[in-house]
Amino acid sequence: RNRVGATRRLRPSTRRLRRTVMASADPFSAVRARLAEHGQAHLLSPPPPAAAAEDYLRQLRGLDLPRLRRMFESSTSAQPPAGDITPFEDITCVEELPAGGAEARSEGLRLIAEGKVAALLLAGGSGTRLGSAAPKGCYDIGMPSHKSLFQYHAERLLGARRLAAQHSGRRLEEVHLPLLVMTSEANDGETRAFFAERDRFGLPPDQLHFFTQGMLPAFDERGRILRSSASQLALSPNGNGGVYLSLQEAGLLEEMSRRGVTSVFQFGVDNVLCHVADPTFVGFCSLRGADCGVKTIAKADPHEKVGVLASVGGKPHVVEYSEISTEMAEATREALSGSGTRLLYGAAHICVNWFSLPFLRAFAAGALGEEGSASLPLHVARKKVPCLDPDKGGGSVPLQPSEPNAIKLELFIFDTFPHAAKLVALQVPREHEFAPVKNAPGAASDSPDTACAAFSRLCVDRLVAAGGTVKAPRPCVAANSGNGSRPRPLLEISPLVSYAGEGLEERVAGREFELPQHLC
Repeated sequence: RNRVGATRRLRPSTRRLRRTVMASADPFSAVRARLAEHGQAHLLSPPPPAAAAEDYLRQLRGLDLPRLRRMFESSTSAQPPAGDITPFEDITCVEELPAGGAEARSEGLRLIAEGKVAALLLAGGSGTRLGSAAPKGCYDIGMPSHKSLFQYHAERLLGARRLAAQHSGRRLEEVHLPLLVMTSEANDGETRAFFAERDRFGLPPDQLHFFTQGMLPAFDERGRILRSSASQLALSPNGNGGVYLSLQEAGLLEEMSRRGVTSVFQFGVDNVLCHVADPTFVGFCSLRGADCGVKTIAKADPHEKVGVLASVGGKPHVVEYSEISTEMAEATREALSGSGTRLLYGAAHICVNWFSLPFLRAFAAGALGEEGSASLPLHVARKKVPCLDPDKGGGSVPLQPSEPNAIKLELFIFDTFPHAAKLVALQVPREHEFAPVKNAPGAASDSPDTACAAFSRLCVDRLVAAGGTVKAPRPCVAANSGNGSRPRPLLEISPLVSYAGEGLEERVAGREFELPQHLC
């Protein structure tokens, strides 16, 4: 005020200063306006606690709201790929490879020995369904050695490396076979620590790389972003198809190219029987000049609820079982080997794939644009997500849903397949290469129990083929980390002893083994 009490007119510069001061007093003002503009005002109702305000503000500022709206609308209105579904023809059964696959195996071992192959492990999941809060790869399924899934995969990688060194006449330390491990934000630190505390299971430090996959918020049916608390968005990993952009953003595609890698073998953490960096598969794909290679197994029955490899509009796709009619599911053809018939739509995808590095780099570079992953469709998954209910108590009431209440958007790794100029498939025996650990101990399928049984049966078959015998099992106790104690007459052959049954004769021929047994 002036001397007579009149209010002075503020200069323009003074008004700007006042607005700046007012804005600094409310750091959420600009964000609040942007949220309201895009129908997300509930994300500040109630506001976060003062101690967490700065971190939550960073979360909100990092949201590309127009893009998220487009992603939600396009995915929730998406239709299946257009075109007729027909059988995918380029599927070779491993038993049909000439000379038992010797040429393919030799080529794969050569490529590994020359450092032209990397392995990619998808390990973003947790062991929640198994009764464990740790990363799924830390889980002990209950074999005699009590190794974790991570250790089995690392040791098979070392086994492939050892075979390549022997095949090429190189010293083991001269063979570079890097392992790229995709984690999630939730399990990255714990996964890294698990490897570090166990000396990386023998993997050379310069051949082990961790990177995290991207995250996306969960939505309600109206497209509103959900919060897990007043200071945290409800985020979840963006699906295994997020691996392409994550590899690019981590600089690993460029680094692998610089190191001379020309192809990548990809697999998931929960398949305890995966032949990591399988030389036969690597060589098969390379000799065929493929962009992508897919391992498949025969469906257990025509109506097994799995995705199958098929052609849609002339392009390779993984088609969900719900998209195939009963007649299509049951249709058969004569097997090339002459051993009866096989299903036309019977090649189940098991998330074991091979990619040429040029294909990965070209795809990732094309996908990194304004829309990020625009060339891959986002799939809708309706899930139960604990959150703050945006419609109750001013957004402050916690919701523990008993039914799916949220929409998660996910990218699928197989949605690059239609972009490949050439995709080939190698069908392998389920009992040799697929024993997933997905369900709780005691479940009838895909559980630690069924995986242990499959693992042990495979080891017994390999031991007997090498001239050993197994004594009739007696009741024994092997503790399963999630299933208590029960009779478990199991045989386990360490991947450090034999990668896939080779070289066992000297150890087992003419000997009888009593179970449980860990051959190491």
